[in-house]
Amino acid sequence: MRKAKSAAALLMASVILLTACGSGDTSNTSGSTTESKETTKTTETQAAEEVVEEERGEPITVYMMQELFSDTEPDLGNEWYTELTEMTNVVLDVSFIPTLSYVDKITTTIADKQLAQVFTANSSVLKNNLLIQALQSDGFWELDDYIMDYPNLYEFVGEDTWNNSRKYGKIYGIPRLRALARNGAVIRQDWLDALGLENPTTIEEFIEVLRAFTEDDPDGNGKNDTFGWTTAYAGTGNRGWNGVQTLATYLGAPNGWAYTNGEVIPDFSTEAYFQALTYIKQIYDAGYMNKDFATISATDKNVYFDQGNCGIIFCTMDDINGRYENLSSVESDCELTIMNLLAAKEGAPIYTNATSGFNGIVMFNKFGDNAIETEEELRAILAFYDKLCTEEGQDLLNYGIEGVTYNVADGKRELIMDGEKTALAVKMGDIGQILPLAAYVRKDDDSEMQNTLYDAFDSRVNNVVIDVSTNLTSETYAELGSTLDQIMMDVSVKYILGEIDESEYWAGYENWLSQGGQDVIKEFTAFYEEYIK
Repeated sequence: MRKAKSAAALLMASVILLTACGSGDTSNTSGSTTESKETTKTTETQAAEEVVEEERGEPITVYMMQELFSDTEPDLGNEWYTELTEMTNVVLDVSFIPTLSYVDKITTTIADKQLAQVFTANSSVLKNNLLIQALQSDGFWELDDYIMDYPNLYEFVGEDTWNNSRKYGKIYGIPRLRALARNGAVIRQDWLDALGLENPTTIEEFIEVLRAFTEDDPDGNGKNDTFGWTTAYAGTGNRGWNGVQTLATYLGAPNGWAYTNGEVIPDFSTEAYFQALTYIKQIYDAGYMNKDFATISATDKNVYFDQGNCGIIFCTMDDINGRYENLSSVESDCELTIMNLLAAKEGAPIYTNATSGFNGIVMFNKFGDNAIETEEELRAILAFYDKLCTEEGQDLLNYGIEGVTYNVADGKRELIMDGEKTALAVKMGDIGQILPLAAYVRKDDDSEMQNTLYDAFDSRVNNVVIDVSTNLTSETYAELGSTLDQIMMDVSVKYILGEIDESEYWAGYENWLSQGGQDVIKEFTAFYEEYIK
């Protein structure tokens, strides 16, 4: 990997552009950008761009590191990457690390002072003890004094999401945008229709649908080969989208953590959370969910749905696309939709567990062999991100190149398919996690199912419950978090399986408190009251 060349030329270009364009309106702070604003170029702006073309010189190289979610690394020499370089005058030198080993790689490169200039920090990385120590030791660039100088980037993220992403009250990275009301469930609409059922709206109706999907032969094959809900509890990080935390929030539990009566408390300390576990135990005992939920992975749970064995899966709702793609190859006439939010009972308030509006941040390294050493270098890289937040940049990220990744028919752009994926997805690969992508963008060729998804994002924003721990820090949790998480995961699973009773569940919570949980509550509360309240 190469460290970046001098960024002086690109910096000069960015300064010229910002001087010409920096007086624009920055009042739009929504983090759910769906369309780029159309701007009319002034004579001065056009002249500035001509100067930029003359002044920008040789491309700079930016050394990046990010997760690899797919099986193969993207080809950094294809037409899409060439166009990206042409547009921004930046060459990306990216080290892709398989997602299962990404946190370990971050830990190693921090310890060895070999961390990339720019890297993605997911929620697990942001809780990593070494990263927190490096952050507290001025190891990463603070962006508070810079982001307002890049209006395209600032508006694109939105003030609320910038604030949600703060660590120790400061902005240390560019948030990777996600829909705020992203958690939910996908349900088999064709099975509902076959059984004459409606999309459930209460917990009671949900359980009845699970029963019918299990016992009433929804696929009509005359066999006892279906069940209601597939989930996986293995891995504490899955709680947000495996249905457990979502169901608990429906019943009024905190979304992870909440500030209540002068304390930051965890959801699993509440009666509402325990009630959710009790409902899940009821569902498990009745055989309406997969019996191996406690041992299989989050990926394995998808197989039951994708093969047509079950009818409901809790997930991030945009997973509906992947689920449909896989299921339709087995059952070509399947039909999926988004399951309704569930009320605890008829007429009760409706809640859902929000995301933070982002999934990790893109951070900028300030120490070690690959550091961004100067403000000049940092500004050059921020100018790269600012360029990609323009209409031109977002067109490249969301549509790609005409004739290569999309065609225009009847005045509308249509993405070209390359096998089972769009050509754009194939060209970009996993690079999108480190580039500025909107939480969602409505496109000309969106399907009815896709529009249903976006409608759900839009309509649920007023029902969301925020997890206040998103930008809280606790030294105890940084040190003992995985052990503490495991304690509560174990007692929750054992209760669902019937291996312990209610009193033993609460004894498990008391054990969590004694093993360091009480200190986490104390430290989260102090941090909340100092930096957020």
